[in-house]
Amino acid sequence: LASFYFGLNGDDWLNKQGWVDSKNECTWFGVSCLDGAVSKLELDENRLVGEIVPEFALFGDSLNQLSLGNQYDTPSDKRNQIVMPVPSFLSELTYLSFLNLEGIGLTSTIPEEIYSSLTRLESLYLNENDITGTLSPAIADLKSIEVLWLGGNSLRGSIISEIGQLSTLRDLSLESNPSEIGQLSNLEVLDISDNALSGTVPVQLGDLISLRHLDLSNNFFENQLSPALGKLQMLEVLDISYNWLSSTIPSEYGDMISLTSLSLDYNYNDESGYFTWGMHGKLPTELGKLKNLQHLHLNDNYLSGTLISEIGQLFLLETLHLQNNFLLGPIPNEYSKCVLLEELLLEENNI
Repeated sequence: LASFYFGLNGDDWLNKQGWVDSKNECTWFGVSCLDGAVSKLELDENRLVGEIVPEFALFGDSLNQLSLGNQYDTPSDKRNQIVMPVPSFLSELTYLSFLNLEGIGLTSTIPEEIYSSLTRLESLYLNENDITGTLSPAIADLKSIEVLWLGGNSLRGSIISEIGQLSTLRDLSLESNPSEIGQLSNLEVLDISDNALSGTVPVQLGDLISLRHLDLSNNFFENQLSPALGKLQMLEVLDISYNWLSSTIPSEYGDMISLTSLSLDYNYNDESGYFTWGMHGKLPTELGKLKNLQHLHLNDNYLSGTLISEIGQLFLLETLHLQNNFLLGPIPNEYSKCVLLEELLLEENNI
């Protein structure tokens, strides 16, 4: 660990208590041991600057958790800056079940041996780095993986079909989504927001029966929304805002009975008064079946027709954003039953 310390400018760490001063490494800050061997190293947001030395691989027969990451909002004076290619020698840490290297400045490609050797990995965070290249089919070797975050990098090409073999996966953050994604029946969180994904929203997402959170926002998804998403009865959050959708709201979305938040806002183009996409049509009365809904955001689209009284059946509703559409009044009396409503935005309509 001493070489690890000096390789990452340890004298300038925010917390370096015990490091290299004590002979007992198990007492050093961020270090945990099991039976006298280092089993966990947690030094997130501790101003580590430099490179991880290859000698670190000597912990391969004991290290179970390694966490050196930053959060997206970590202040610059606390950020770890480990700007180096993804180290291939990490593959020698074969006992790892948790690896967090989020947002530390890693570059180059992900070595195949990371996937093929770290078969005990349950959580892998490599998101928000400068990693390039494409994903290797060897990703299918992560037989124990439950959380896989690779978004916010410069990965190119399509995500290979082997991703569908990760049957234990429950939390996935990527930059693309193949049709095989529908095989991930244990997936609970799917976040592929803030990318440049295009095409239609995959019908196969309706097969993710365990999904609780689906975020497709800030992409270029277009055309019709599939009614298949209505099968996601455990889904709590659905966000497809800021896309290029040209669709009505499927009546089947009223079957997503666990929804607490539905966002289809900002799916429009109004340049020079001419538009080629946008959510349109009438508000489906089936929205009234979403008894757990707290947030309904459909603003900045081309929705038309009258305000539906069924929204008054959403007794838990806190925010209702319908502004900047072509909706007609009056406001139904039933809306007064939404006693928890804090925001009702209706401006720029025909009300």
